Amino acid sequence: MKSTLIEELSKLSIEERRALIDDLWDSIESDLDASPVSDNVGKLHDKRAGALARDLSQKKFTLEEMVARSGRRA
Repeated sequence: MKSTLIEELSKLSIEERRALIDDLWDSIESDLDASPVSDNVGKLHDKRAGALARDLSQKKFTLEEMVARSGRRA
């Protein structure tokens, strides 16, 4: 991203930036929803989700835990 754009965005209030993030996220979700998932990816997702749901002993992580493990900020 161009630094001038970042500089301009940083001039927005926190509330305005949060609203912008929400709008951007909504647009990403819309684009993702409109994009077809290949059969292979869909089957792999279903297989992994099913395996995770069946294995109650497997550790499930919250988003916060995943972020902390990755060393990134949420």
